[in-house]
Parts: sequence; structure tokens; C-alpha cells
Amino acid sequence: MMIIFTVSNAAPFIFAANLIIALLYAKQMAQATFTGRHETFQYTKYSQVAKRLPCVFPIPPGKKQHSGPHSHSTDPSPFHFCETRCQSCGYYCTLPRGHPQHEHETHHGSMSKTRWAVDGPDGTILELNGRKFGSDDDGAPMMCNLVCQEMGRHVHVDYCRADDAMSCNGPEVQHLKTRMMPNPARAKDWISHSLFWKRTGFKDPYSRPDQANFAKCDAMCPDTEHAGTASNPPHPSYCTLPLFHPPATHAAGLGYLSNDGHVFNCKNPSVMQPAFHVIFVIDRSGSMADTDRGPLYNAPGTALISRSSNNRLGAVYSALHGFWMSRNTALSNNGVNAQAGAAPVRRDAYSVVLFDHSVSISIANDFTNTPDDLLNKLLAYQSGGGTNFTLAIATAETLMRQHWSTERTPVVIFLSDGECSIADETVRSLSRAAVALGKPLSFHSVSFGSASESAVLKRMAQIALEVQTNAPRDPLTPAEATINSSYSEALDTVRLAETFLGFAESLRKPRGALLSSK
Repeated sequence: MMIIFTVSNAAPFIFAANLIIALLYAKQMAQATFTGRHETFQYTKYSQVAKRLPCVFPIPPGKKQHSGPHSHSTDPSPFHFCETRCQSCGYYCTLPRGHPQHEHETHHGSMSKTRWAVDGPDGTILELNGRKFGSDDDGAPMMCNLVCQEMGRHVHVDYCRADDAMSCNGPEVQHLKTRMMPNPARAKDWISHSLFWKRTGFKDPYSRPDQANFAKCDAMCPDTEHAGTASNPPHPSYCTLPLFHPPATHAAGLGYLSNDGHVFNCKNPSVMQPAFHVIFVIDRSGSMADTDRGPLYNAPGTALISRSSNNRLGAVYSALHGFWMSRNTALSNNGVNAQAGAAPVRRDAYSVVLFDHSVSISIANDFTNTPDDLLNKLLAYQSGGGTNFTLAIATAETLMRQHWSTERTPVVIFLSDGECSIADETVRSLSRAAVALGKPLSFHSVSFGSASESAVLKRMAQIALEVQTNAPRDPLTPAEATINSSYSEALDTVRLAETFLGFAESLRKPRGALLSSK
């Protein structure tokens, strides 16, 4: 094939503006080595090499040049190819120069003019066909006409074209709030597959079914039934809505709506989970009146909570209310309930122990109260007094024993700023009591104070985890449904439902895309 440019092919020191040269290009294959942040491997690199074609007119004997213009062909109307190149692989357009088609076309090759942009903290791995890539890795092992199919539902990345981030929006654009390699100083956007190819100016090389699939949301149902095994590949269940859709408010059909607004045509994992008796143990001692933390900003119930507890205790109340709201929403968004208009049926039981130097049981084995009703039962209790972890844990054990059910797994969520001490044996007694009754306890300590005051809370979770790990496994609870005891720090965005019980939050593989190094 030949590519024609309107520049000179005469001697290097002569540049006549309207003379003609021709380029002959051919696809080349070569073995190359990829060296990235996470691995090194061999691959076949496809590239296109251009070569200038000489003028076909001979120079007459005794002359230094022929008469007339240079040309690569004796044809009076030679065929000229378009000189536009793909900005990702460098391949030339295969259509005639000045072609009437709006889009260029080519065969495409290795994306040697791109680098990987990967969302997430430094070191995040994007795995594709068994190969691992990281931020700023060379894109040459991938090919323009194959990489999208290998990624499945995906996004592309491009430099932001808006004057400011606030005006950067649209159905096919999602502005990136964080900086990302390569060129982290330049703002970037996630863009759709369709918009990416429109911006390249080249025809989308993928089939219409592929293009339709690429236009859909890349969020996945978190249920473990979709995960792969040693013998079977994963079968992800994707959100049915378009890419970059606003959070949905309801699910149609028999599917369900996740807490973060995605719709899935499969079983709601939060409904399919084992039932729990969740015992919240809340520190309301004097130190919980500190105002370094407060109710979640702009969350339901915040205004009501702030009137009496605009402090650490209010942050706890806000987190609990969010937990109850999340669980209630998950049940309401189950497709069957939504279609029938039925009220959600809660299988979990809730109990709440509030303590300072004494204890108060404000809620015991509750199945029926709404999230707002449960919150109102707490608001009468404010911070003040001393701190007695031992009495609080002993009371939680008593509640667990009194309301034991073989149908519910016991969970204790202990929320405090950590300013107290407790004997290891007290926590061990609580955990062993659950094992003796038939189900290991899942214990979670949550710090609402400073990290320097959290050693006791960490130790409590460690002891509970040791007992839980060594206990006989409950045959009625699938291994993947076991919730290991843990310690965590409650940040302002804490969402207990997702943190501890995994209630219906969607999953998404690390997002990554190839960005032209133009």
C-alpha cells in the first residue's frame, strides 16, 4: 500500500512545497519484552513501518534532473491514501486521501503510543488475561482492536476538556476527582467506549453487540455465588443500567437495588445472608462528649441527633441509624417485596446496651421497630459519667444468652473511644459462651476516639478472633458467610452495614484504561 504526502522528496536541502512523495508501509511482527511495575513478560509487537518511494521518472543522460514534477507513479491520476494515523497504535488510515467518510479506518496494531492509567492507591494492580499492569506501564502489549473485548464492560480515560470540574458532566463523561498517572498534573475524565472512539476520529472496530455491552454499567453484584472457583470461571452479574447512570431509586422485575444505587437481575445477597442477633454496645461516658467527631454530615437523622448529641456519641448514633437504614433499604429493594408493595420482613434482631459507669438496655431483641423508632429510643441517653467496659461486656453476654436462637448468628459491635481497661478473660468469656451455645461470636470493636487510645479495643477484637477461629464451624453457616471479628476506626463516612455485614454494596474491578502519550 502507499501513503502520499504533499512535501518534497528531492535532495535534503531542497523543500519545494507542492512536490510529491509516496510512502510504502507494511505490518511488522517482532518479539518484545514488557517490563512493568508488577511483572515482566514476552509478547508479539505489531507495528507499521513507512518507507519513502522514489520518483519513477528517470533523469535523462547528461542532465541533473528530469523536467516536470516528481511522482511515484506514471498514472496521470495516482491513488493517494489518507495520511491520518491512529494516535494509540500509529497505524495509517487505509482510505483514500480526502475520503467522504466521516471516520477514518485502519487495521490497528500494538498500542505503543499509550500508557496505563489505573485508578486507586499507588500499587493498584489491573489484571487482564492473566497479565498484571500498573499505573504508567507501557500499553504496547495491547492492541486497539482487541483490548476492549478483553476488558469487557469498561471505561476509557482522557484529559478533561471542560473549563472547570463543575461543568464537566454528561451521560458519557465522569470527572475524576483524584490525580492519576500518567501526567498527574493534568485533570482527567472517565469516558465511555463510544465517546472514546468518536474522539479518535477512527471507526469503532468492535461489533455492535460488543458496543452495546460496553455502554452498560461496570458495577457487579457482590454475592459470592458469582465468584469463580478452581474449576469454574467467575460469572459476574452486572448492573443492568447504562454506564455513569445516576443512583437508581427502585428495582424493576425480580432483581434488587443495591445500597449505592445499582440494579441487578439476581438474588439480593443481603436477603440471602444468615440472620443475625446484632448487639450494639455503646459507650456514653463523659469522654464521648468530645466534639472532635459528630453526626454524619447531611445524613438522615443528623439534625435530630445534633440537638442533643453533637459530639462523639452523636457520631455513634448517626452510624447506627445509617446501619439500620441501610439494612431496611436492602430489604425494601428486594425485587419481590418491591413488586408486591410489601413491608420488609426483618430477620435480624437488634439489641442496644448503653453504658458509662453503669448500663442501660434501651433495646432488646427487636424485630419490628423502624430505623427512626430505634433512633428515638437512643436519643434520650446523653454522654456523662465514668466508663466500665467489664460491666458492658457482661451485660452483652447476658442479653445474648437470654435471646439465643439457633437461627441467628450472634454479632457484638462495641463502639467506644477506648478510654478504659478490661481483663482479657471478660472478652474470652463472652466469646466462649457463644461457642458453647452453638455458634461462634463475631465481635467488632469500633473506635470513635484517637488512635493512641485504641489499644484496648484492638486487644478485645484480637481475643474474640482467636476464640472464633479456633471454634468448631457452624454447619448451617457457609464458610464464605462467616464474618471474622475485627477492629476498625470509624471515619466520618463510616457505614456499619457495609463494613461489618456486607449488605448489598456493589463491587467494581479496579478501573484502568490506556491513555495516549500525545
